[in-house]
Amino acid sequence: MRVLLTKTDADPGPATILVLPQLGGNSFETLAGERVDFGFAAEITGEPLTEAVYAGAKERDDDLTSAKDLINDVRWLHKALADYEPGSKLALKIGPKGGYVLDDSEAKRVDRAAGLGEGDDVAVGPAVRPKTFFNARGRVVSIEGDMVHVTLDPGDRDRVERATGKTVKETMSFPLVGLEKLA
Repeated sequence: MRVLLTKTDADPGPATILVLPQLGGNSFETLAGERVDFGFAAEITGEPLTEAVYAGAKERDDDLTSAKDLINDVRWLHKALADYEPGSKLALKIGPKGGYVLDDSEAKRVDRAAGLGEGDDVAVGPAVRPKTFFNARGRVVSIEGDMVHVTLDPGDRDRVERATGKTVKETMSFPLVGLEKLA
């Protein structure tokens, strides 16, 4: 299952799935090459997506854009959209360093910590930096405002220490929105 942008709530296809602009600009493009100012986060399965990407590459007028380029954009957007609920409206803007940034002023973020309490098992979500903490698991010790104190599992703590080369405390603080409650 991939989260990506679509032009409308219609069935995903080359005319509705959005990617980054291939020849510059600050608006999305459909796989077929049509410019669109904003899109909606949606979930689709892999097979229709692959077919749509190849069909979109064939429909484009320019010879510079390949299916590989479009797939790379779909992957980038999939990672960027991990924190947004399906149906969220997003736009594209140029960031301060010249790269693309999602304008999420009208989007709704996923509430990954709904119903989180002391003693709950959690996993670190994709919004936490450094990324070496991603998917580290632990148990909630306390919650203070927007911060959650988590005792990390020893195996995950060792993995993070090996990856960073730094000593990691047994109990770490993470932002509330950066955690996912495990069932």
